Amino acid sequence: MHVRPGSCYPFSAIVGQDTLRTSLLVNAVDHRVGGVLIRGQKGTAKSTAVRALAAVLPAIDVVEGCRYSCDPAEPASWCRECRARRDEGPLPTASRPPRIVDLPVSATEDRLVGTLDIERALKTGEKGFEPGLLADANRGILYVDEVNLLDDHLVDTLLDAAAMGVNVVQREGIAHSHPARFMLVGTMNPEEGEVRPQLLDRFGLCVDVEGIADPRSRVEIVKRRQAFEEDGVAFARKWADEEAGLGTALRHARLRLSRIRLDDDVLLAIAETCAAVGVDGHRADITLARASVALAALEDSCAADLEHVRRMAPLVLAHRVRREPFDERDWDQGMLPSVLSAPPGADADGDPSSADTGAGCGAGDASRVLTLGVAGEAPSSPMAEARLVAPLDRSRRSSGGRRQETLAEDGRGRYSRSEVPKPGAPADIAVDATLRAAAARQSEREGAMALQVRPEDVRNKVRTRRVGVSVVFCVDASGSMRASSRMETAKAAVLDLLADAYRRRDRVGLVSFRGDGADVVLPPTSSVELARLKLRSIPTGGATPLASGISRGLELLEAERRRDAEVVPWLVLVTDGRANVGLAGGLGSEDARAMAARVRATKVNALVIDTDTGPARNGAARDIARSCAGEYVRLSSFDAPSVASAVRDRVGG
Repeated sequence: MHVRPGSCYPFSAIVGQDTLRTSLLVNAVDHRVGGVLIRGQKGTAKSTAVRALAAVLPAIDVVEGCRYSCDPAEPASWCRECRARRDEGPLPTASRPPRIVDLPVSATEDRLVGTLDIERALKTGEKGFEPGLLADANRGILYVDEVNLLDDHLVDTLLDAAAMGVNVVQREGIAHSHPARFMLVGTMNPEEGEVRPQLLDRFGLCVDVEGIADPRSRVEIVKRRQAFEEDGVAFARKWADEEAGLGTALRHARLRLSRIRLDDDVLLAIAETCAAVGVDGHRADITLARASVALAALEDSCAADLEHVRRMAPLVLAHRVRREPFDERDWDQGMLPSVLSAPPGADADGDPSSADTGAGCGAGDASRVLTLGVAGEAPSSPMAEARLVAPLDRSRRSSGGRRQETLAEDGRGRYSRSEVPKPGAPADIAVDATLRAAAARQSEREGAMALQVRPEDVRNKVRTRRVGVSVVFCVDASGSMRASSRMETAKAAVLDLLADAYRRRDRVGLVSFRGDGADVVLPPTSSVELARLKLRSIPTGGATPLASGISRGLELLEAERRRDAEVVPWLVLVTDGRANVGLAGGLGSEDARAMAARVRATKVNALVIDTDTGPARNGAARDIARSCAGEYVRLSSFDAPSVASAVRDRVGG
């Protein structure tokens, strides 16, 4: 699990990505900044940069033999084992590099937090604690690749440990706690889904990295990679002096950290900036102050000034700014107050003569921070009520179509209870239940072991997790009935649902049908970024091949079931029910009803949203809903919030 400092690519040899390097180094100076989330496309050196950091981190002093790497200089943070050893005399110390510990996406909760020491329990009959990854990462770095794909129950555990700096374990008949102060570093590709807001806010800094377009820089990347692969030792030796210098700079920065001034006017600028940008809570203020001080220490400044704040503000605030679900604005310097967005050496009006001339000791007119311009911000529209006009087949509202807890048979999920193993079931031993079952029978057994465990005592863990939902919108894009407006509403509804779908591992897709066929506009995804990219332009007009649209929607949902057999599938038809193009030359209306019957046969949950707003409705959409045994909804207001609300009400929130 650990990355050896000398086994990775030199940190100083990474081309470009200056902001990424700065973010990692600022956290290396002060771990209280809160870690960094690195978002970017595939192949942009995200993982390479994180693993390379190990070689430049200064060594740490630890209590020798401590399983949790306790700091000899901070007795208040010691684990209970070190406190007990202190009573016997002075504790021996040692020095070693900090660890970078990998948390795999497939890790179990036992592996993360620790579990019962099975060997000790079987040999002595005593309860003991076997540390997990949080213990290994104490005073080091916990690295999560593809952090956006991490199971929710592991995310919750990380949040608790990161907030308290202590890992508290209450499981398998044991109660244990140990220090767990670590820098959390996560990497992710936004196209694969987003990060839960609770975890996103825990990252002190967030960096977006992109591929380098400059041909000369790309050539240099290739050359350095080839040199590293041909002779990694020689390549590392070439960069050894720069690596050593960077390590020395980090050590000196840590020593200077407590002496860096942060004047009240700079603190006021930070506070008013965070309030003006509109971030929730106060974590952003604290993080921005700490990051600015750490950057000043790294650059050998005597104080953190507004320039340091200006450089760190986007990294601290960009991922915390509230945005509407379909707001496509990216962070830019225009979102900063005028005093922070001004060029170095100039005041808010661009006049260099009135700028503060203190050498890195911070000043400035904090009152200017009140000016904030956020372009393109529109007031949110009130949520309209979705109205169920005629209930059809209420049995489809059972738990089979809604989000729910389900049994997990792949060793992942939260341990909820134990049971006798079923024949052929994979082993997922519940140690606590197994030992309890064996303990009740010890009077009947003899042997050298303190606790005799036999096959009939073994119990398996029963794990549960919340299943996700896959929703495919099937939208009429034909020339009838304001197709362009209808499609815009559907697009906005998709993005609205995606805004919180990643928190529950839900996925949303969109199919449009027009002319003589149907197109997959957006394959099911949990990524808002991918949806924004795919939904920019969708053609409309032509005939109405409703049957083709239903067929394509079912194909996507069947693929979702193959990907995850536990997913709850939903087909949302946005149509007036009229169809004038069939399959392979068939009749449009008959083929549409036949495909709707297939929805019923494949046990896909269906919701039909009627877009017919005329006074004399023909009831075609109602007939389609009846054929697919789904629900029929006619909205009093056909807009994105109403459509999204109708889906949420039926899928479950």
